[in-house]
Amino acid sequence: MIELIGGFFIGAGIVMVGYGCVIMFMNWRTKRNFARFLERIRDMAAEEVTRQVSGGERGKEVSELSFRDKDGVMNTVRIVIDPNLDATLTDEDKEEVKSVLSGNVSPNMQVGTMDDLLKGHKIEESAMEKVQEFVFSSKAVRDMRSHGIEPDEVVTKMLRASGRMAE
Repeated sequence: MIELIGGFFIGAGIVMVGYGCVIMFMNWRTKRNFARFLERIRDMAAEEVTRQVSGGERGKEVSELSFRDKDGVMNTVRIVIDPNLDATLTDEDKEEVKSVLSGNVSPNMQVGTMDDLLKGHKIEESAMEKVQEFVFSSKAVRDMRSHGIEPDEVVTKMLRASGRMAE
């Protein structure tokens, strides 16, 4: 009888040691896989930061606006909010923007005034058909939002005024 009880305890001990070894192996494998996953994420993050810094995308907020044109074809334009835009504009660029806002448009510009774009007056479609990206400075976006307008609303009004976007 004692031999049976002793054999039972020895067998149970061996099974428990085996079960413990399996649990430790599974735990070790899970930790190793998780460590590999973290290393992969860290490398991808480092590559993304490097790409954004070298590509000039640092700090930019980019969104896309999809719409149907007058023929029913889906189009997509990018809306970029660039906080560094104010610092990168030349004096000539600033004067050109001021002239558009005031209505004094140079002969090489065919889009009309900003009031024309926002109030829905018809603008030549050819002037807007190739525009695929609308870039706003962060100051311009703050000013828009203070007046209750979002950048995508401004882009939508411009596209509708030019006839590029279907009503």
